[in-house]
Order: sequence, then C-alpha cells, then structure tokens
Amino acid sequence: MKNSFRSSVVAAVVTLALLSFATSASFAVNYRVVRIFQGAPVAEPSSGLIPDSAGNLYGVTDGAVYELSPIAGGWKYQTIALLLTPYDIAGGDLVIDKSGNLYGATWQGGTSGCGYVYEVSPASGGTWTFSAIYDFDCITAGSASYTMAMDAAGNLYGGTHNGGTGDEGVAYELSPGASGWTFTVLHNFLNSEGNGPQTGLIFDSTGNLYGGNETGIFKLTPNGDGTWTETTAYAFTSADGFNPMGDLVFDAAGNTYGTNQAGGKYSSGTAFKLTPNGSGGFTSTVLHAFNYKNTHDGSSPEGGLVLDSAGNVYGTASSGGTGKYGIVFKLGLVDGQWAEAILHSFAGPGAKDGSGPENSLYLDSSGHIFGTTVSGGNTGCNDSEGCGTVYEVSR
Repeated sequence: MKNSFRSSVVAAVVTLALLSFATSASFAVNYRVVRIFQGAPVAEPSSGLIPDSAGNLYGVTDGAVYELSPIAGGWKYQTIALLLTPYDIAGGDLVIDKSGNLYGATWQGGTSGCGYVYEVSPASGGTWTFSAIYDFDCITAGSASYTMAMDAAGNLYGGTHNGGTGDEGVAYELSPGASGWTFTVLHNFLNSEGNGPQTGLIFDSTGNLYGGNETGIFKLTPNGDGTWTETTAYAFTSADGFNPMGDLVFDAAGNTYGTNQAGGKYSSGTAFKLTPNGSGGFTSTVLHAFNYKNTHDGSSPEGGLVLDSAGNVYGTASSGGTGKYGIVFKLGLVDGQWAEAILHSFAGPGAKDGSGPENSLYLDSSGHIFGTTVSGGNTGCNDSEGCGTVYEVSR
C-alpha cells in the first residue's frame, strides 16, 4: 500500500511538472512578424534562415534570395537576387562559404527544366551577383531543392529527388575548379532503398553523409577511392513515424534529431532522436508524437529541429494548433520525460501572423528563434491565403 501510494505521488508530481513545462511558455513568449511578403517573385518562403558572421540572415522564396540585416529596433529587408524565373521553386536552407557566397538549388527551371544549383555572391556597393553554376539534365539527376552540405575544400554535396539509373534520385558532389564546377554522382538510389533523398545532406564528425528518404535515414560512407557506399542507418517503424522531410541535426555526442511528417502514435508525425547503439546502428526515441485531434498540438512537421545549449529542441509543425495553421514548439526533458511547450500557434490569414510553418528554424546566440511561413500575412498579394512571412519568437 505504501509503495502504491508513493508511486501515485511520484506520478502526480511528474504530471504536474510536465503540465507546468507545457503551459509556462505561453506566459513568457513574444512573437512578432519581421517581414510580410507581397507577391511573386518574392513570395512563399521555401527555406529557413541562415546567418553570416555579421548577423545578417539569408533565405529563399520560390523565386528569389533575400537578406535581413539587423538595425535599431528591427530588421532591414533586401531582395539580393532573382532566380532565372519566378517559379523555379528554390528550397532547402542556403549554405554560405568563407567568402560570403551563398549556394542553393531548385526543383525546376534551368536549361532542361529539372532544376539547377546557383551561387549568389556579394559585389561592390552592397549589390549581389547571381549565377547558375550547374544545370541538372533530368536523366543523370533532377529536382534538387534541398539543403546542401559543404566541406572544408568548398565542395558541395546534395541530393535530388528524381533522375539517376533507377530514376529515384541521386546523391551528388559539385567540386569547384578553374574551369567551373564538376558534377559527380555519389550514389544512385533505388526504390528498395526507400527512394531518393527528401532532406538535405549533413556530415557527421568522421566525414560520413546522412539524409532522409521516405522510409528512414541513409548513410553514405566514403571509400577512399572516390566512391561511396550507401547503407540504411535507421529504418522507421509505424511507431517512430515515417516520411522525414526536415533536415537532420547532430548534437555533440553524435545523436541525430529530426522530424517525421506522418505516422506515430496519432498518425500526425513525430519528433525523434537517434542514439548510436555501439554496433554501427541507432536506437530510436520518439521525443513527441503529434496529435491532430488535440487542438493544442500541431501536426505534420515538415521542418528540421534545432537545439540549444541546454539540450532543448525547437521546431515547427505545418498545421494544427489552436489556430489550425501550425505551431512553433519546444521539447525539453522534465524528470526524464520529454514534454512539449507551444511557443506560438499560428492564427492564419486573418491575423496576418502567417500560416504553414514548413521550414526549419534558426536559433541565435541570444535565444531568439527565427522562422518562415509559406503563406499568410498579406492577403492582398497574388495569393488569397497570403504570400508568407518571416517571424521572430523571443523569450
């Protein structure tokens, strides 16, 4: 009886702690819209934001690359480059090199219509120059609006959704040289491998590349002779969720964090952590199973996760929440259990705060969170649902 009573008390304390974590954020969070997009070609943000060394932020829309520069009391917006056409569908976060050049990839457009990799470079007088550095030919590879990785030598690594010998996409490398960029296919994906990449690629601490496809997380290992070997790092189960669409992130211990857009306990997606098991594989932990039936929770997370120095995890769900247009959330450990706190629930077009937070967040050194929504904001633009926003969440 005593043990039963003690267990009940402990359970009640843990429950109260979890509820306290889940509700405390709403009393200490400030939300503001940094930018409302007005219409094509600068419309519908399709990436998260990345910083440079001066604290400027960069992102992409379907047809343009933009910069946000900090000024007293806010941010200065500038469109720094237009893509080849307004609807090339750039996507994935940009990558920046040591000289401040920005690189990204598109889903379509270019010479063959199957996308291209582009570079945006700072020029004199605060201007920028745009150049398409590689055109996908639709056969070798195509449709590549994902975040690329860059190594210390300036080589770019990315994935395409289409093309390749199995027409299921490829992983590729682009290497700079005196006469331009050299394209190399690292791996041709097959249907039996879960099809091609649908997240960006990311390096681990030993030079292996990881990414997500429809069924799990894959690993590409360099062999030393220029070839790479693909293996399944982790295959998701229905309990873990499936269909990872957001970029992965590693912590200092080598754990991998990400989101699944679907599946999980409530068939609404999950946030997950993969821990190395010492045998070359991973053990999965579901940090949170989203629940579309719960009006205080989000569903269908499509962006990646970011971590703070205390081990808390932040992300977005593209729909759900009290306003039904998505949420910004925080996950943290409370007495050994992961709990969710809603930092912002998007109210949609009428409220002009944005809707559809589908991209990854950026967390600065002060703990401010920056993100984008693909629609919402100004309902007077060419999209009746609004053309998207950039927002900031601070505590």
